[in-house]
Amino acid sequence: MTGTYRLQLPLLIIIAYVIFSSRAAIVNAVEYAIDSRINQKILIGPQNINAYPGETIQFPCIVSKQLNAIVTWCWNDFCTLGKTQLLRHETTPHGVVRIYQYTAYPRFQLSINERLNHYNLSIVHVSNKDEGIFQCQVQRTMDAHEARSERVRLTIITPPNGQPTLILPDMPLKQGQSANVTCLSTPSKPASKLVLYKNEQVISREPSAKVTYELDMKTKKNLTKLVYNIDDPDSTWDFALIRCEQIYEYGNKFSKDVSKRIQVHYKPKARIESQNRYPLTINSTATFRCIVSGNPEPQFSWFANSMDLSGLSSSVISIPLSRQVHNHTIGCSATNSIGTTNTSIRLLIRYAPSFVVRPPKFVALDSNDKQSQNPSAIRCIVDSFPRARISWYRFGEKLAEGSTFNLTNITTREQQGFYSYRVETDGFEAITDDFIIYFKGKPLIYIHESKQYRSTQTREFECQVYSSSPVLKISWRLNDHSIESTDKSLISTTCDDYSCTSKLLYNPRQSLSTANSLSRLSCIAENEYGIEQSRLYQVDSLDNSSTILIPVVCSVFLLTVILSIGAVYCGCRSKQRKKRSMKKLPIVYDAHYSINELIKDAACLQTSELRACYPSTKDHDELSLKIDQTKLESTDRLLASLFSNTANNHHPKKLIDNLSNESSINSSGFHSKSTTTTFNNEYSPRLAEITDYTFSGMSPLYTTQYQMNV
Repeated sequence: MTGTYRLQLPLLIIIAYVIFSSRAAIVNAVEYAIDSRINQKILIGPQNINAYPGETIQFPCIVSKQLNAIVTWCWNDFCTLGKTQLLRHETTPHGVVRIYQYTAYPRFQLSINERLNHYNLSIVHVSNKDEGIFQCQVQRTMDAHEARSERVRLTIITPPNGQPTLILPDMPLKQGQSANVTCLSTPSKPASKLVLYKNEQVISREPSAKVTYELDMKTKKNLTKLVYNIDDPDSTWDFALIRCEQIYEYGNKFSKDVSKRIQVHYKPKARIESQNRYPLTINSTATFRCIVSGNPEPQFSWFANSMDLSGLSSSVISIPLSRQVHNHTIGCSATNSIGTTNTSIRLLIRYAPSFVVRPPKFVALDSNDKQSQNPSAIRCIVDSFPRARISWYRFGEKLAEGSTFNLTNITTREQQGFYSYRVETDGFEAITDDFIIYFKGKPLIYIHESKQYRSTQTREFECQVYSSSPVLKISWRLNDHSIESTDKSLISTTCDDYSCTSKLLYNPRQSLSTANSLSRLSCIAENEYGIEQSRLYQVDSLDNSSTILIPVVCSVFLLTVILSIGAVYCGCRSKQRKKRSMKKLPIVYDAHYSINELIKDAACLQTSELRACYPSTKDHDELSLKIDQTKLESTDRLLASLFSNTANNHHPKKLIDNLSNESSINSSGFHSKSTTTTFNNEYSPRLAEITDYTFSGMSPLYTTQYQMNV
């Protein structure tokens, strides 16, 4: 058996291989045959058609196919419309068209143009029965694939003939109770589209809106129904305009609508309106208004957690502001038949900071205390609004922030001394104060100069002594010499629970050994733990170089100012005297000058001294005078008279006097106009000078002295 099995196994493998190879060959042959088929095509397929009843429509179908392929039409997926019969032939430029009629559907006609491969389906006098899905198909053959067009729809149009219907629930609606708004279209084919609006805003697209379509059994037309659910009517729905629009999108598109208003009884609304300028401050008055609305009309009332306002009936109230009402609430309540609404505001009043817990001025610590009796922290609690910010300092350096200053890190005597804290509140001045941290032991001493009295040359020094135990003695030393309370230096000391203040008044000029020497002033204090001192170095007298220099500089400056004022005054007086001493001379113009020159020439001619009058004939010829002709008419007449009388030798003195008068008249007459005199074509202004001219007339008796201004 085993040998037989071994012989059969290879034989079975060979048989299986042969069968598998044969099957693969058959599959490959079939796939090759299929792939070798050509693809038939729908070149132009049908489109959706909307038609009115009684119209004739046509679905086109132009194909590319094999000669033996058959073209059929499907109606509502029914692809066997039955037998056809030839109705007629029509000859066209593109070939012969044969028109066939389906026996089972007489109004369905098939137009075939085999030359162009046109297979068009026509429906005559369409009606509602003809509506449906149409498709053109080319059946497959042995060597060609089938082809199908897209599925298209034939729709018979029946427009609506009325307005939509809007159905509202009973009015008024109540808040908290849902209600439905229904909109119905009038019958149409196809169904109309409905859109619902609330105050012209579309709400039919919200999830609360549902659209359904129904068939009117009487008219066999479609109805559209839109239902919108108002889950919780509130104030936004009160007196809202609801509009239902019916839109018919087929044929000649048009729309119709209907609208109504909704009334809603809703819970009242309330709000408080502030009529104040913020921030609120104490010692002022705040005014508030309560504004309520609702349907039905609500009633309002005031309430507060710290004041009784139930008796107020006005919608406006005024509240005096103080620290007691800070952070309290004031509210307004509105009530109607639907419910009650409360609203409130919190009064935040700005006020200055005040200490609830203030740090002590003196904190005593014991470095030898092992039982933790020392305070662990210093607290500073401030009441203010806005909230205060507290900072802790030493020598200007910030150590911590917050209401607590930790003392656990202060363990040595080197850390004792002055500390400070600063309280800052927005809108108010900062508060700064000092405190002392002291370790039990010798006194803690601070010395400084507090005042200077320059009028009496007296200086005041102050010595602060801090100690947790009573201070036994306080003394002063200057340059290691004890200072006693005398007339020249007065010492006074006052003490309280933890400190003593010793004041020293003395005259440095009389007290110091040398006026300008470096001095050391010491304050020494003693308690039960021992003696401690503090020194103030460089205590100089008031009459040092800087002290003396200031009055000297001031005196020099004052003396300089006085001398400057005197010099200015003397200069002004000198100018005034000089002006008064100067003789006021008339203003001499060129016209006047020309007359005097002519007089001088006349005198020279009278004495026959031509060389004295004209030393150079050339210079005389170059002299030219510009004289206003209108101003010289009288002068010309005078000269003519002078020369004529000179020739006749009559009345020389009278002529000279007239000439002098004429010169004076011309001098005053030319006061409003200035002319210029040109020598050698150069401009030269006239300078005032006094020249004496002696005129000798025809008679020696008539000799006069004439003074000219040239």
